Amino acid sequence: MGIFLLLLDIRCNIMQSMQGKPENITSPEQNPMEIVKQLELYRLEHRVTQEDLANEIGVNFSTVSRWLNGKTTPNKIQQYHIEKFLGRKNVREKIKKS
Repeated sequence: MGIFLLLLDIRCNIMQSMQGKPENITSPEQNPMEIVKQLELYRLEHRVTQEDLANEIGVNFSTVSRWLNGKTTPNKIQQYHIEKFLGRKNVREKIKKS
């Protein structure tokens, strides 16, 4: 899985440079590509399909597919829902480990 994450990181950096965005965004919001990386990592670690992930977040399957393929990035509202989803899942996992 390590090589996959490396390739995903490289692809994100390439997409950022093609869009003319700086790699280090200093705004308080999280970089959309970082959010997509976290979402893909969650999906792979928990063996969740793109379709199931889309249903959990409340978007279409094709939207998740475009994010993960680097064709688009989540808008601000979608970013909020993704962060909320990932935060909820992290809290539940920590409770289970306790």
